[in-house]
Amino acid sequence: MSAATMRDREFVNRFCAFQLQPLDEYRGDMDEFLARALKKMNGLTPGEIDKLSAHFRSGLINNYKVFDRHAFRKHLPGQESRSVLNASLWDVMTTGLARYPEHVVEARADELRNEFYPLMKDDEFVRSVTYGPNDVKKVKHRFNVTGAVFRKVFDA
Repeated sequence: MSAATMRDREFVNRFCAFQLQPLDEYRGDMDEFLARALKKMNGLTPGEIDKLSAHFRSGLINNYKVFDRHAFRKHLPGQESRSVLNASLWDVMTTGLARYPEHVVEARADELRNEFYPLMKDDEFVRSVTYGPNDVKKVKHRFNVTGAVFRKVFDA
């Protein structure tokens, strides 16, 4: 199996893990957290699997609608070059945007970008998605910060 295929599978598993388990259950061991998610997935009904799959697709589509080719990458407005995929941004952005209907995300894409880009200049947030990506405090920080952004943009 290629390294790219393994990375793709890891990213899908990360989405499922953070989608199916409360953030408080994350204790700093990503492998253990992902393994628990796989066990949970094995116990899901076909309908629950379909729902999880639909949320996954929505998360991907919504991120692409908002950030286009820069989805899941650290970037600033007007940046031409693409940075590498960032697993930490993947976690918060796929699960965060999976909760909202595509037409709502599309209608509020400008507002979301206006709230997101300042995060890319916030030292603490940038550290939380760059260094020690599995550190409990950093994981919780990035989920809390992006959660507040999503609530501001979509639940107002």
